[in-house]
Amino acid sequence: MNYRAVNRLFTLVIFSMPPIVGSATSVVWHGGAFWCVFEVLSGRRRLSPDTAMRWVALLMLVYVLANVVSFLVNEPSLEMAYKLLPLVAFLLFPFSYSVWTIADREEVAYAALAGAVIASFGGLALALVQYKFLGMRAEGGAGNALVFADVICLAGLMCLAGALILETRRSLILLAAFAAAFGAVMLSGSRSVWGVMTVLTLAQLFVFRSRVLPLFRGRVLALLGTAIVVAVLTSGLIVNRFEALWQNMDKLTEGGDYNSSLGLRVAVWKIGLQLVAEDPLFGHGMQNVSTLIREGVEQNFGIQVGFTHFHNGFLTILVEGGIVAGLAIIAMFALITVIAVRSLAKAEDRLERLGGVVLLILAAVYAGGGTVNLIFGHDILDTVFMIFLIIGLFLARGTSRLADAEAPAPFR
Repeated sequence: MNYRAVNRLFTLVIFSMPPIVGSATSVVWHGGAFWCVFEVLSGRRRLSPDTAMRWVALLMLVYVLANVVSFLVNEPSLEMAYKLLPLVAFLLFPFSYSVWTIADREEVAYAALAGAVIASFGGLALALVQYKFLGMRAEGGAGNALVFADVICLAGLMCLAGALILETRRSLILLAAFAAAFGAVMLSGSRSVWGVMTVLTLAQLFVFRSRVLPLFRGRVLALLGTAIVVAVLTSGLIVNRFEALWQNMDKLTEGGDYNSSLGLRVAVWKIGLQLVAEDPLFGHGMQNVSTLIREGVEQNFGIQVGFTHFHNGFLTILVEGGIVAGLAIIAMFALITVIAVRSLAKAEDRLERLGGVVLLILAAVYAGGGTVNLIFGHDILDTVFMIFLIIGLFLARGTSRLADAEAPAPFR
């Protein structure tokens, strides 16, 4: 097999995995990425010349270096060096991109959409079993309800984008997959992702409004029936989740009780802001965050917690790596958003527009949902960010390197 065929198959597989098999996605992508490192460093392949990729990779490198410096200035120890392992994904990004783009853009786009369809239907099947038969919030194969919601939200929104942008006979399947992903997100009980997915759905329908009526014509009854089924399945959960939110808010505002889901978030946000103020330049190191949260919440609020992050991705980054790390990530999201908007505004190429939407939903889901949870630091979230970023950049601004396609590719 050559890289053109391998990358098409790899794209299909990797996009189908996250909601269903969770961390196995990370194992597969990292394995492939390390092979790409070998290919580039051995001289068999070269780094991609794509400007957008290189700027993103540079910002990632700044983020990594800031965290390494923070680790070294905050009582480093060999035993805690493993805390730096999540940074490896950011170092692998340019190598994975460089070999993954030895592919045909259209083939990769359709492979990614096919994978997203599998992920959406597979994720919904697991969610239904977990919610209906096990009596739990749906978490799919991710092992965490909010992580599951994030990754299947991305899969579903990508399916919707494919249906709206690519005039294809598969539009009905893509719409059904989007509905399946939406239902799975609702069953996860992740309120923040409910909001993000709803807003991004409406945004896509508005941007591509000229395609909405032709696409939905003759399918209204099927779509209405799907909406009714989703509403029936999730109505009780939605009511319960919002009732719990109001109760938590009342406990916090009227009684000053922080011992609730909302109250603990407010507590760790306060601790996080204090820690940023103490050392804004270098931060406190990735190795110290759990201890700082535990001690800070117990001393200030009298509650024992075992959190590993501040339930705000940007705040976590600032505490871990300082202002340089925080600015690097903010700049990266800004760059991704600018590339996405330009691709949507100027592109006549439908694949370029699809890439723009992929980048836009990626930035919105991670930056938006990350304000009340994690952005980076979880193996599944880090891996999914990389695969959506690579494919989004490739479709929106990337260069296909099919001149290298005939070279043998025994491994990915």
